[in-house]
Amino acid sequence: MKWYIDSGKEGDVVISSRVRLARNLKGYPFTHNLSDGALSEVLQKCREAARPLGLQYLSVDAMPPINRQILMERHIISPQMLTAVRKRAVLLSEDEQISILLGEEDHIRIQCMTAGFDLEKALELANKADDALEESLDYGFSAQYGYATCCPTNTGTGMRASCMLHLPALTANGYIDTLLSAVGKVGLTVRGLYGEGTKAKGCMYQISNQITLGMSEEESLKRLSELVKMVIDKERRTREGIKRERGDKLTDLVRRAYGILQSAYLMTSDEAYKLLSDARLGVATGILQGLPLEAVNELTITTGPAHVAEAHGDVTAEHRDKLRAEIIRKKIAASGDSR
Repeated sequence: MKWYIDSGKEGDVVISSRVRLARNLKGYPFTHNLSDGALSEVLQKCREAARPLGLQYLSVDAMPPINRQILMERHIISPQMLTAVRKRAVLLSEDEQISILLGEEDHIRIQCMTAGFDLEKALELANKADDALEESLDYGFSAQYGYATCCPTNTGTGMRASCMLHLPALTANGYIDTLLSAVGKVGLTVRGLYGEGTKAKGCMYQISNQITLGMSEEESLKRLSELVKMVIDKERRTREGIKRERGDKLTDLVRRAYGILQSAYLMTSDEAYKLLSDARLGVATGILQGLPLEAVNELTITTGPAHVAEAHGDVTAEHRDKLRAEIIRKKIAASGDSR
């Protein structure tokens, strides 16, 4: 089962947790300064080192654009990797919980994802993959500055940790701007759905660490976890306040969204994100009783443009909207009635 179909701990607010480790091989320039031959050599060394992990090797530059788009919609590769595909590859576990990007900004980027709020498990998986690679690879490392990374902001531990949060109540009451301002003061940052440089969709935001130098992995995770816990509490209390003070309007919002999801004939991806966000809020607040969060999580991924197109061939945008609506109707019907 793919990791994103689960709901996980604190799943009413936290959709996923991720830990990423940036590593580079000693004796090689960073990726953008590598010749094609040297980059191929780096990829081959990494592929051999990762064999004990049993991961599938995917050549990004050899795959069709739609398959790269699917990897982005599943949060495996960044939007930048959609077009910058020269000699790049991904090592991927069957459940897609572990992915190792090769030849991106850094030679190696180990990513581990978990459903819900579980940064500790994500770090554990990342460290195990890191240890396995280091058995036969020599990383660039300085006793003073830590791991050598292409971007100076990753120097030190090379670790970026993040949680994807669903914050409809805080978005509705305008608290998001306050949150954006507050997190920067404690060395954290808020990003959109697909990371740096992207916008939030469906009231989903990534909160991640910014400081990697002079702070241990455990310290970074603790600081991030403490803030995420505060945001979870704030979101839940705001939801309760909205339900108490504007219960009828909230119920109407959720049921309208659910009704459209059940019966729409055409649906754009942006509309699906918005309606699934409202439905997710309805599940979390008890307004929708029979729709599991796992179904909403799955639809959020599988209704992306590339997923719909890949499953049904090269189709027009309007036909894709028709297919998306059909996928949602069938999934909701299979999940049972929601009262």
